[in-house]
Amino acid sequence: MFGPPLQTVESGGGTTTVAVAVFLGQAIAFVIACWIAKRSYDGYRDVRRTPLLWLALGITLLAAVPTVLRFLLPTLLGASSVTTTVLASVSEIAGLTAILYTVYGRP
Repeated sequence: MFGPPLQTVESGGGTTTVAVAVFLGQAIAFVIACWIAKRSYDGYRDVRRTPLLWLALGITLLAAVPTVLRFLLPTLLGASSVTTTVLASVSEIAGLTAILYTVYGRP
């Protein structure tokens, strides 16, 4: 499971330790983003306040989805770095837009 990401980092001049640290950092960021999004969604279910639903969606699109895209697209589909970066950036922009709608809009 760690084969392709480790090989990619090593071919760029890194070490296995750096590759593992990057992987663990991405995994921790993903877990924290999912936990925050779940807590926001649970708050929405409890009180039916639409801003909490938009916040959960925004956090998911801002942090969790780009992390998955940056890891899975090159690993499983062999996507280019340009494709991966564009899709992750689109997800981040959509997440920020959802959060801005939560703060300034009237959801």
